Amino acid sequence: MFIVVKMKRVLLIDVDSKIPNIALMKVSTYYKSKGYVVELKKLNHSYYPKEKNQCLIDGKGYDKIFVSIIFKINRNIVRVINCKDVMIGGVGYCLHTDLPKEIKVCENDYSIYPDNDCSYGFLTRGCIRNCYFCVVPEKEGMIHKDNNIKDIVRHKKVKFMDNNILAYKGHKELLQELINKKIRCQFNQGLDIRLINDQNAELLSKLNYMGEYIFAFDSIQDEEQVTKKLKLIKKYIKKDWKLKFYIYCNPDMNIKDDVVYRVDWCKRNKVLPYLMRDQSCWNNKNRDFYIDLCAWCNQVSFFKKITFSQFMEKRTKNITRISKSVKIYTRV
Repeated sequence: MFIVVKMKRVLLIDVDSKIPNIALMKVSTYYKSKGYVVELKKLNHSYYPKEKNQCLIDGKGYDKIFVSIIFKINRNIVRVINCKDVMIGGVGYCLHTDLPKEIKVCENDYSIYPDNDCSYGFLTRGCIRNCYFCVVPEKEGMIHKDNNIKDIVRHKKVKFMDNNILAYKGHKELLQELINKKIRCQFNQGLDIRLINDQNAELLSKLNYMGEYIFAFDSIQDEEQVTKKLKLIKKYIKKDWKLKFYIYCNPDMNIKDDVVYRVDWCKRNKVLPYLMRDQSCWNNKNRDFYIDLCAWCNQVSFFKKITFSQFMEKRTKNITRISKSVKIYTRV
């Protein structure tokens, strides 16, 4: 007589992550160690505020379901039925929902993202700033150590998710360790250029770095300090277009004297912008302009070689849209 043992099953639902979801990978490791069969379902929802149909997930046959939501706009996009044990989390759902400690300490299970070839992790968490558009201080608190390099790196390259590593008092030691180990890396959440000095600028220049060094120029009030620090870091990272700046914008900012000014500042200094639009830009009267400006800024080949006006001529045959966007861009 054979006894059939029913395997317990866990379903992980990745609603909108653009990269491997660290929390879900840790959940996978934990439950696999307990003998569960773990499956991942990626929904690939965007963060754009467009009309979206609710996604109904049938949880029949699963003992536990974990749902991760990164973007607040997708908070109510998923409905799970036929499963009594459902945990929903992620910064897009609730800033105060967290994994149990026994799961948080688990390693990332990259096998659930079989096409991935890069490690992800946090050396530090938190931030010393209090930007009004950022949830990090509320979610993670002040800057503090989170993990070690050796515990994060599982591939030939790694992207660190730290929000402000230069604010951590031990950041120079961490950078030196990356240099010594010749680890191919990137800090893809951006570095705080206001904290640049000769010592950490030189260390950054010696990293085995992937792509552009990313900083932020989120407020026009920071222009003097950002310009000063840019000159400093260019002593060590001299190649044009090797630096990139996140440019945050919302409709309350003056388009010409703030948003466009910061974009033009990037072009003058031969650094790349990456326009970060607040969701309120999508319901604004200048919605199309923000879309057009973003399309120009965030496509490196266009931004480096042609003007915004030339880009609009290539982008569309709609004369009215070309005229309106160019007028907003160039108005005085």
